[in-house]
Amino acid sequence: MVTYQDLGIRPFINASGTITTLGGSLMSDEVLDSMRAAGGSFIDLNRLNESAGEYLARRIGVEAAFISCGAASGVQLSAAACLTGTDRDRVAGLPETDGKNEFVISSVDRHTYIHQGIELCGGTLVRAGTDDGVTTEDLLGAVTERTAAVVHFLGKQTREQLEEVIVGCDPMGVPVIVDAAAQLPPRSNLIEIVGLGASLVNFSGGKGIGGPQSSGLVLGKKAFVDAVRLNASPNSGIGRGMKVGKEEILGLVTAVDRFLKGSDSDDRTSWERQASLIVQSVKDCDGVSGEVLREGQPAAPDFAPRAYLTFTGPDRIPTTLKSLKKGDPSIVVRRSGDQIIVDPMTMRPGEEEIVAERLKDILT
Repeated sequence: MVTYQDLGIRPFINASGTITTLGGSLMSDEVLDSMRAAGGSFIDLNRLNESAGEYLARRIGVEAAFISCGAASGVQLSAAACLTGTDRDRVAGLPETDGKNEFVISSVDRHTYIHQGIELCGGTLVRAGTDDGVTTEDLLGAVTERTAAVVHFLGKQTREQLEEVIVGCDPMGVPVIVDAAAQLPPRSNLIEIVGLGASLVNFSGGKGIGGPQSSGLVLGKKAFVDAVRLNASPNSGIGRGMKVGKEEILGLVTAVDRFLKGSDSDDRTSWERQASLIVQSVKDCDGVSGEVLREGQPAAPDFAPRAYLTFTGPDRIPTTLKSLKKGDPSIVVRRSGDQIIVDPMTMRPGEEEIVAERLKDILT
């Protein structure tokens, strides 16, 4: 077996969060076992796609579901679905369209690959608002007879605005696509966002759900999800290169099943304890103050409690980050302005003690 060490790669404690470039999240033994078992058989991939979607729709409690190779590919496939519907000739014809190909979108989310993905499948972007903000009036005011869909970035844009956009788009027959890649937990988001009336909602499979990093979950109205599937691999559509293997499909189904058996309350309690230990570790360090920010507080994260360490005086953050990363074990945390943010969501039980001790040593 070839390991990371054989390739010269050094694993680390991830105290920064479910970030793609850091490997997303970690998979449980149950998920890994399901992927290993899936890799030992040949199957009909189209039938597996359909069956997995049907199972997940029932399990979650939504109309339809599809497994993509990540949230970004899910958004691109969602855009393709809004351009083609279930018309196979249109599917085969992309990126050529009949002219109704405009996607109203804001620039408040800096992930330009989402914009590029929509354009690659034949969409034309109509940008509303500014990089700093967008109003419901901006979005609905940009809708015309050429609009194929409105795109909403949940997290960067509010749920309240999403409700307003859906209410405005529904009478015009305009679909609403939601990018909710990192908006799990809470588990209720799996059904509530679709329940608001969104046509297609996209989640990452390799973040809060704890599935394979190269997986995503598309939920929504059956007609739209059927159109997503037609445009996706292994069909001969615009998404043929966005392949999801049998291993990722079984892995994500198992991860969702396991995720739904968990508890938001238990997660919060565990993460609160870990974040509080980090804050406690720096209480006697000069020039550093710590606090745990929770959901509902100003500038707080949407769900998970996190430790925020604020530095005053000379900028010691670069040397602190370097010392954490170069130590044994290596530790990666995140900087934001004059703060270091420690996110317990990606720390294994007990790793918070290692991070706390190292921070205390470095800062004293």
